[in-house]
Amino acid sequence: MKFALLPVVIVSFLPLHAQDGGVEANKKLRATVQKWISVMKETQEKQKEWKEKKEILLDSKASLEAETAQLESEILAAFDRQKKLDVQSADKLAEKKSYDAAREALRDGLNDLDAKVSAVIPLLPKQLTKEGKIEKAIADHLGFVKRTDKDKIALNARLTSMITILLEAEKFNQVVTPFKGGGLTADVGGDQVILDGIYFGLAMGFASDEQGKVAYRLDPSPEGWEKKEISDPETVAKIRELIDVGNASGEVRLVELPLEIAK
Repeated sequence: MKFALLPVVIVSFLPLHAQDGGVEANKKLRATVQKWISVMKETQEKQKEWKEKKEILLDSKASLEAETAQLESEILAAFDRQKKLDVQSADKLAEKKSYDAAREALRDGLNDLDAKVSAVIPLLPKQLTKEGKIEKAIADHLGFVKRTDKDKIALNARLTSMITILLEAEKFNQVVTPFKGGGLTADVGGDQVILDGIYFGLAMGFASDEQGKVAYRLDPSPEGWEKKEISDPETVAKIRELIDVGNASGEVRLVELPLEIAK
């Protein structure tokens, strides 16, 4: 009996063992499937996320490429502008250097011209030098001459005074100019009398007192107009007559005087 029961026990035991193994296998299979499903879901989510990010990256790439192209275009344009500016700057620098050189040359020329213009001033009758703009021009010029810092004086200011003086001198030199008093005086019998004058440009002139008692010949010199008294009564009368005609205070007539024309 003992030996007869052994096979039964063995037979009965084997199915139970197989059943337990199947359950464990199913559990493992289910766990594997669940893990696979979880991995698939995660993979799909990652793929979806990557697809979205990829689209963003592609859009960003396109935007960056467009921006890069625009920047390159702007850089090239900036280089072109810079080249033009460099050329213009070089031209302006050369122009400035030329202008500065010309200005310094002009300043040196004005320094040399100072004395020549100053020499003209004494040749202008005192009556003329008291008139408006010429009086100011002479005062300005003489003030500039005395200064030791001529480089700080505006060239335009110096030129204006010089040109005014020279233009007035040129104008005076081209016409006969009568003056009634105001500048010339002479000692007559111990008394100072005012003389009227008439100038033939910068060549010569005549002066006489209002009563026609004395007359003078006027000659230009570096110190101004020099008076030389005329002793001939007839000539004195003619000079007075000439001055009256010049001042429009006498009748128009032909007056002969002994004039000397420089050769």
